[in-house]
Amino acid sequence: MGLTYVPGLDHILHEVADLLDVVEIEPQSLWRVRGDGEIVVDEEVLRRLSDLPGARLLHGVGNPVGGSCLPDPRQTALFGELAGRLHAPWVSEHLAFNRVADRGNRFHTGFMLPPCQTETGAHAAVRSIRTMADALPVPLAVEIGANYLRPRPGELSDGAFVRRVVEESGCGLLLDLHNVLANERNGRDRIEDLLADLPLDRVWEVHLAGGSEYRGYWLDDHSGLPDNDLLALAHRILPRLPALRAVLFEVTPSAVPDLDVGAVRELLVTVGEMWPPQVSPARPSPSPSRPADVPHPTPGETTAPGDWELALGGLAVGLDPGTPLAQELVTDPAIGLLRDLVAEFRGSALTGTLRYTMRLLFLALGPAGTGELLRDYTRSCPPRLFASEEAFAFADHLLEVRPRVPWLTDVVQLDLGLLSARLDGSPCIVGLRTDPTALLTDLGAGRLPVAPPRGHFRVRLVDDGAPA
Repeated sequence: MGLTYVPGLDHILHEVADLLDVVEIEPQSLWRVRGDGEIVVDEEVLRRLSDLPGARLLHGVGNPVGGSCLPDPRQTALFGELAGRLHAPWVSEHLAFNRVADRGNRFHTGFMLPPCQTETGAHAAVRSIRTMADALPVPLAVEIGANYLRPRPGELSDGAFVRRVVEESGCGLLLDLHNVLANERNGRDRIEDLLADLPLDRVWEVHLAGGSEYRGYWLDDHSGLPDNDLLALAHRILPRLPALRAVLFEVTPSAVPDLDVGAVRELLVTVGEMWPPQVSPARPSPSPSRPADVPHPTPGETTAPGDWELALGGLAVGLDPGTPLAQELVTDPAIGLLRDLVAEFRGSALTGTLRYTMRLLFLALGPAGTGELLRDYTRSCPPRLFASEEAFAFADHLLEVRPRVPWLTDVVQLDLGLLSARLDGSPCIVGLRTDPTALLTDLGAGRLPVAPPRGHFRVRLVDDGAPA
């Protein structure tokens, strides 16, 4: 039993340490993209995580293996390096896509999207999985993601697609029970039909999470504790998984302040008791099975993975690829939902990286004005893979459109300087026309500055979280 680590969860982890066998880490949360584009590991955060109880697992959230674009080799190499350093027995990634590279179009979607569920789509996913698995020092499992789209005629069912991918690639399976419950609630495969198709003997890991309702959909937003339906589902399914090694509870950072330590303890105890006694003893480490000999796709399929990714990815980020498939998909109500989720995901990244800039915008323009500014940005600029890249791109946008917000240029420069100092691990000097102490004091207190002193200021910014 364990928890997936997110910032702010440390106090709960320590309060329930006696119940934890494992803590799962998202490697992207440890990576920093420096100004020169190099990805480095935040050693200070990694050191703090090493003090947490239990063993370690790694769960990727930015380099999915469900599309025709092969996984990023830089991220895969760092993934493998961290797995070795943390002695993870296996790692996992999402059976989804977040990059498009077709017909001269290359962009990130800013959000993980469901793969093309055809036979050619399955073979594309297998190729991506094998590429990553061959570069890792430990076995790889893939996670079934949430899918808000309506089922389409001619596509493989959710369970049949996953079975095809897992058997042909030889990988393991991460069964996120909240994802499959959300999929059923949103009109996709019934859970029992899905389970009948899945290779349950390849499930090494299970995830549990909470969700919420939005625009008539049940969202997989990790917004709190699992509901009673999900716990009942876990009670039915966990004993049917002979290779199960770990069950993890996931929560988003924004939901951490509302978590009750006692409720988390109760969840860990309750779910732990769902495992039958014969599952409790230590089992051999998971290992990939020999890939199955699966027939290649028959000619004449109408939806190729590249076409699917261009159409769905383009629509999700507000583009119109102008293809027949895009014209068909845009009639699905879930496209509007995906656009909202992409925009919210990008806005959350900016709030976390440009703290004072975003606070100034909300105070000066209000929620409506800030929302319109963000919508203008997301329509004109494609998503970036890392939050820091999104921050620099939004800063450029602000300095170009120059909304009528006082002190904006100075506050943006302060935020970018703070971000650069953290990413590069060295001090950053910025020049300002407004007293930075007055700006940060008032914005930090949640109010607009009132007549801050003007002049010429040079400020040396350092990362106060780094060793001296």
